Amino acid sequence: MSQSRLATLCLLIALFFVSTIARGAGDLASFEKRAQLSKELGATHVTITDELPPAMWQFNPKDDPYPGWFIYRPGLLKIFPPKEVLPFVNTLYAAKVAGILEARCKILRKYGLKATFNSNEPQTLPEAFFVAYPELRGARVDQPNRSRTAWWAPSVDEPKTLELYAEAMKSMLQRCPEIEYLSFLTSDSGSGFDWVPALYAGLNGNAKWKDRPMERRVSGFLINLQQAAGETGHDVAININPISPRQWMTQSFSPEMLDAIVHLLPRGLAVSGREGPDGRPFGGTVGAGGFGGSRGAFSPVVGLVVPDMGGGENSRTAPAKTDGPQRISIDLGDETVIDFNYRMLKALRAHPGTNMVERLQNLRAFAASEAGEENADGLLEIWSSLNQVQQRLDVLNFGEMLRFGHVLNRWVTRPMVPFPEELTAAEKKDWRPFLFQAKGDEQALNLIDIQAMRMYEGWGAKLLFQRAIETTAPSVLGASQRIARFAPGIKDATARNYWELYAKRLEAAYCLLESADHMVSYQAHLDRIRAQDVKPEVNPPLGTQSSWDSAEMMELARKEIDTMIRLRQIIQSTKEPILETADRADEESVMRLGPNVAAEIKDKIDTMNRHWRDYDRVFTAPNL
Repeated sequence: MSQSRLATLCLLIALFFVSTIARGAGDLASFEKRAQLSKELGATHVTITDELPPAMWQFNPKDDPYPGWFIYRPGLLKIFPPKEVLPFVNTLYAAKVAGILEARCKILRKYGLKATFNSNEPQTLPEAFFVAYPELRGARVDQPNRSRTAWWAPSVDEPKTLELYAEAMKSMLQRCPEIEYLSFLTSDSGSGFDWVPALYAGLNGNAKWKDRPMERRVSGFLINLQQAAGETGHDVAININPISPRQWMTQSFSPEMLDAIVHLLPRGLAVSGREGPDGRPFGGTVGAGGFGGSRGAFSPVVGLVVPDMGGGENSRTAPAKTDGPQRISIDLGDETVIDFNYRMLKALRAHPGTNMVERLQNLRAFAASEAGEENADGLLEIWSSLNQVQQRLDVLNFGEMLRFGHVLNRWVTRPMVPFPEELTAAEKKDWRPFLFQAKGDEQALNLIDIQAMRMYEGWGAKLLFQRAIETTAPSVLGASQRIARFAPGIKDATARNYWELYAKRLEAAYCLLESADHMVSYQAHLDRIRAQDVKPEVNPPLGTQSSWDSAEMMELARKEIDTMIRLRQIIQSTKEPILETADRADEESVMRLGPNVAAEIKDKIDTMNRHWRDYDRVFTAPNL
């Protein structure tokens, strides 16, 4: 290698490490700020597993989207791997994440806080591990219509599996002694116990342990972890939550089974928030009093906090009472909303309301402090309107509609064209690799085939979807316009900039709502036209006009183009984030848009404009 090439390589390596260190320092500074604000608000615990680097190595094979559901959830055996697991995980990633968790715990130590560790357990392990240890293969935990390969969790009935978990727990607590509370999701996102009825692949597990009582299986797993912690001198609390079933789903544990599990648990262990052995309420978490950031009805738009006006769970500003130790964890949201949520929660806790009227009065006082007395009533009306929007959009929630549509199904970057199967590789590069789609092109090219659910399919569904959008989108746009009118008059520059950005983000949410309507309607038209199989006239007589469906379908395409032009303008109008995106291109996934989304939207616009004459092969062209 020449000296010049060697020097260039060394420079690139140095730049990589400098950028990695700088990024890590920024993450820790952000985490310390979160810890400090949480402490001021009375928290006892802070979650240390949020905003970790995605475990991209788990996309294996690379075209299987299913790991998207667990790449952001650090499994105990993957981050603190025992020697038996070590050869089968990405050790560089494990070391990196373990180092982040350790550094975050040191910060919590500084503030006298404890750590909360969130994950999915028992979590899937790489197939190569089960090839090496076939006796430890437990339940299949993927959703077969959403994965390209089978994913398996370890069988926690096997004593060896419990040994591995015990070793991982001890290793974690040795490096992160501040971890005092662990919260696990199960029966979802690549996790699950053997022989649980709710497993997406159906009732399955290690045949050797099929007849073992479920209460012994679940309680044994939790007790093993608690005892392992105790052997290192740590007293940990653990709560495991099965996914809440929707109408079409099966419960993980029946009420009778849940009672039996809880009865076998000692203090400090819980299932579904019921602590053993008597089922008392377990712990407490305080919401920020609204929804926003990268979560909620407007996700993937970031930075939109909407205070809960209805006095529901999200409006709780103090922890629920419990007979046991108080574990107060305050959800301040992501970086785009943390400051606002802190101010709001601080204000509302200083003047707690005992009824709806007092809560609204306190919210108005907070609105005045944020946007000025002259804008307080208007802002309260805006928040009330946006609360109604959230409630109305809930009817479309099979997973947050905008996130599932625009991220998992890439509506925001994929073009609407009459013959999607004819798109070139260059026209598909921005979105096809990132669809949460495990089947073939027939499903992938269907705009409403989202995780094999097709919940918006058909003309009737299109009408219902359209009704939901027409009762919500105008309110979002109206809120954006009202804020854009009063924001320039706010005297404080920081507050003025905040509300001007808030107006832009609301308009972006409006664009995504409109685009969602276009996508569902367009696919309904495509399905109807293909079912009819009517060929267009090659030589239409003079005076032939456009058919109603031709005019509507092409109008939808033009509306989508214009909507995307406006969304791109909003994104490019500020250096602040509008949509949640990956920090780097190599961290783009089925769960997160890429950092070049504005350029990809432009590609979408250009692709749609190149295919206008394709409609001549669908409809008889007007001849006027």
